[in-house]
Amino acid sequence: MFQVIPPRPAPAGAAGAAAWVRRNLFSTPVNGLVTLATGGLLLWAVGSLVTWSLFDASWGQVWANLKLLAVFRYPADLLWRPLTVLAVVMLLLGATAGAARQDEILRGAFWWVSGFVALVALVAVLAWSSVRVPWAIAGAAPFLGYLLGRARPEVLRALPWAWALSLPLGFFLLYGVVPGSGLLRIAPAREWGGFMLTLILFSAIVPSFPLGIALALGRRSRLPAIKLFCIGFIEVVRGAPLIMWLFMASLLLPLFLNTDPNNLPAIARAYVMITLFSAAYMAENVRGGLQSVRRGQTEAARALGLSGWQTTRLIVLPQALRAVIPAIVGQAIGVFKDTSLVFVVGLTDFYRVTETIATQPESLLITGGVKLELYLFISVVYFFFSYRMSVASRQLEKRLGVGTR
Repeated sequence: MFQVIPPRPAPAGAAGAAAWVRRNLFSTPVNGLVTLATGGLLLWAVGSLVTWSLFDASWGQVWANLKLLAVFRYPADLLWRPLTVLAVVMLLLGATAGAARQDEILRGAFWWVSGFVALVALVAVLAWSSVRVPWAIAGAAPFLGYLLGRARPEVLRALPWAWALSLPLGFFLLYGVVPGSGLLRIAPAREWGGFMLTLILFSAIVPSFPLGIALALGRRSRLPAIKLFCIGFIEVVRGAPLIMWLFMASLLLPLFLNTDPNNLPAIARAYVMITLFSAAYMAENVRGGLQSVRRGQTEAARALGLSGWQTTRLIVLPQALRAVIPAIVGQAIGVFKDTSLVFVVGLTDFYRVTETIATQPESLLITGGVKLELYLFISVVYFFFSYRMSVASRQLEKRLGVGTR
């Protein structure tokens, strides 16, 4: 006789959130205990932070000093100038994202940054009557640019030139170039600061990129003079911390050039030194990518009749840069955060402003001070931009197939 076998239970799901949790977090008893302990610790930490932020923290000083955090002591009657620069940059970003609407990387960066600017613009329109109109224009600029890019995709050909001109023209607008008019020259070292100064110094990553590529190629050159110069520059710059080079630029550079320190603005000295420092590290990142390109690629290109420059530009360099995208983005994030070191040469960047606010008489009257609130605020801002850069890096790696065959 045949004996009926009792039915077996249905197999556990192999897909979905529950299956992922069971497979990764509770696969063994020990793994389950570690998950519960870690989860409990995280819940306690996050709950304590949220409770403190909502009920115990004193955010009044942060709110009252948002201008200091944004532009430090930039003249109040000239705030239209940095806001104009912001509006132009956001207009270009929107036009770029609109014209290249199939590019998910540009589109994602556009919505993140535009959302941040729109949120600040909304606060400004509701609370800051003196800059209500400029902030409203800056908040609307990215979306107007996006509509322009969608309607006129051919503007994409002119956008690289517009981006290249935006940096020097933005600086001249901020600094002032026409004495006796609305563009009065102001003293950068005394007036500029806050997050505006952080973004200005972070833009040093733009000139450091081609300079780093040139140094990496020069280090592989067969001409001894060029090779030795590039090796010496890279090794000397990388052999000391950025803070030492900032001191060198601030104190010793005027002595070397035999000029009055006032002839060399502090911001210009810091900008040049950050550019050179970043270029030295960028060169080593690119050199690692160049070494990853097989020699057969070069030999095949030369066999096809390509010149040495064409081989480097069309065959070797694209593959090298593709291989080191994570390192390059990591370098950019590092430069963004290292701008906080410029306080050692007397510049009041985003981080240094917190010390100024924390020592105000109004802040000292608050029990426990407001340093924790200020540090939490600037940490969130730093994290927002750093995380956005890392997301763009992962998207670019996925598109180019970095790490896959």
